[in-house]
Amino acid sequence: MKSLKGIIALLLTLLLTLSSLCALSEGEEWICPDCGGTNTSNFCGQCGAPRPETPAFRHEGEGFDSPEAAVTCYMEGLRDLDFDRMLSAFAWETQMKHYDFKADFESTRVYSYTKRPRIPSDNPLVFSANVNSLRAAQTDMIYKALEKYILGDDFPEAPVMFEKDTDELDVFLQKFENGRLEQLSRMTNIRCADPDELSGGQIFAGRNAETFARWSAVYGADETVNLIGMADVGEETLFCCPTICRYGDRWYLVSANSFTTTWFAIPMEQQAFVCGPGSPLDLIH
Repeated sequence: MKSLKGIIALLLTLLLTLSSLCALSEGEEWICPDCGGTNTSNFCGQCGAPRPETPAFRHEGEGFDSPEAAVTCYMEGLRDLDFDRMLSAFAWETQMKHYDFKADFESTRVYSYTKRPRIPSDNPLVFSANVNSLRAAQTDMIYKALEKYILGDDFPEAPVMFEKDTDELDVFLQKFENGRLEQLSRMTNIRCADPDELSGGQIFAGRNAETFARWSAVYGADETVNLIGMADVGEETLFCCPTICRYGDRWYLVSANSFTTTWFAIPMEQQAFVCGPGSPLDLIH
């Protein structure tokens, strides 16, 4: 008898637990993917299909059909002053899933505390840390380019110190209100070019091709290319030279800079994009 009462008590406990779990998960409205019905319980009231699981959060977008489309998304985000759209062009999770740390360290021959990412993704914690660290590095690169673009010739080459009881700080802050950022919203004629053609076939000539292949191996992609994105901003031309990778049939940016920006010797604060008169070679000269 005691054993029977124990079994009944156990069953009642299980039922109460299950009902409380169901109560906690119910209430939020969802659309059935099978029939389109609107529901609040864990099963569709029209077709009986179970409530779908909440998908895992992803920083990256769905990828693109071509490398040109990925570059265009990045530049349209800049034109629309939409930072999140710019970042959506990148492969964050997909890149880290395929990232080859051995190839990276063999290429650089160094382990540096300033490098991102730098810890192999052997568990979910480090994988997530690498994704966010990579996003932070690329975000900062774009941020620096925005700062350089806005300030132009007023961009400080060293930290600026402000004296007390002066108007130095107000004068400096006014430099950001020069209308340069708003000019980006008038960007037109977004297009892509082959960097090898613009350089007369020099960028990937000779041993450069081997170096490019070694640098590209770190991304673990099915294909890696460099393109130069260009657009007209008033009387200036805006250029960007990202690294673009194909994983399966989808293209993503993996870095705002590239082998091309290194070859052009573009300063670090302008590697996400640079704007000025003439061609990329004119800007370098």
